[in-house]
Amino acid sequence: MTRTAVHQKSDAFRPESDGALFLISAAVFLASSTWFSGTAAAPVLKNAWSLNDVQAAWLTTSVQIGFILGTFLYAVLNIADVFKTRNVFFLSALGGALFNSGFALVSTSLGSALVFRFLTGISLAGVYPVGMKLVAQRYRRDLGWRLGILVGSLTLGTAIPNAFFAAGARAPWRMLLLVASLLAVGGGLLVKLGIGDGPYLRESPPFAVRAAFRVFRNRRFRLQAFGYFGHMWELYAFWSLAASFAAASFGRHGGKSPILLPLLAFLIIGIGVFGCLLGGWVSRHTGERNVALVSLVASLLFCLLSGFLFAAPPLILIPALLLWGVFVVSDSPQFSALAVQLCTPEYTGTALTIQNGIGFAVSAVSIQCIAWLSQKIGWPGAFFCLAVGPLFGALAMARLGKQPKDEDEP
Repeated sequence: MTRTAVHQKSDAFRPESDGALFLISAAVFLASSTWFSGTAAAPVLKNAWSLNDVQAAWLTTSVQIGFILGTFLYAVLNIADVFKTRNVFFLSALGGALFNSGFALVSTSLGSALVFRFLTGISLAGVYPVGMKLVAQRYRRDLGWRLGILVGSLTLGTAIPNAFFAAGARAPWRMLLLVASLLAVGGGLLVKLGIGDGPYLRESPPFAVRAAFRVFRNRRFRLQAFGYFGHMWELYAFWSLAASFAAASFGRHGGKSPILLPLLAFLIIGIGVFGCLLGGWVSRHTGERNVALVSLVASLLFCLLSGFLFAAPPLILIPALLLWGVFVVSDSPQFSALAVQLCTPEYTGTALTIQNGIGFAVSAVSIQCIAWLSQKIGWPGAFFCLAVGPLFGALAMARLGKQPKDEDEP
């Protein structure tokens, strides 16, 4: 092929061009804006609906539970592998926008809100894991780096609702949620109209219910999945509760916060973009497994020091929470890259979806456990219990490094 012909070929469709990566990442950023809409609205709804911390936490947990059910349905039915990936993403993003709009327009109490948050979670099962498959269809080299960009986009999209509430503090909460729904529609259209099938797209495999569980027969895949599950014990509990942890700490120092809590929540989540990008870049030189291990150990140290951080003044606590926000998610794209490398190729979408489903089940439990513990033993003790996750994950990743690459179980 001549040089001219290469340039005539759309940059987005070349296997190692980053044109498609940019579009997919932008779409994930937009479509994931519905994920933390309920969490961002929680401070307002706690006053409007007289909710306590545990009840407010259900605005996040219900999305996680919906995502869990959605991932299992998508995985068992092989939806992300049997149907065209970009169509699955498009319809799922539209579903998320629709259900998030229902939350904004219809909900008048916690009960009705949880129904719409749950349905939103189901739809998101076709956004995040499917977005990762869209990337895996196009790239083989430096997958950890490229998935770092994608997960960074997801992280920023997750944080955006908090930015809405910080910037539009006096705007009606329902209107701010509708803005998130419009962004999700835009994300779906971007994938539907902006990209085609990837060069590494395989023919649709036959429907196989057992494919969702067969991936765990590979011991190396299983070990990286255990690492991911430990990571998920900490990630969403930290993201959803860090602002409450900070608010309680500020109360020990006169009750005055030097920064708006919605803005702090946005920064804690949003700064994870740098962790994803930095971790992805480093993985090109050291490998995905090593980046994941270091990230887990760093998170473990923050969990163990949470009591000291809680007692520290805001000028120490806020930078520490931001640094924690960098490490808490920097391993996430590395686990996705490892899963792609270690799973059965024709069922990549199913493997990513089932791993995500179990991981988010872990996160749903941890969010409610940590919120409940905060009321029973206080925030320092509750956040100390987050250490269980990164400790378990780090041990699994240490074992993965010692596991021969060709040693799989039948």
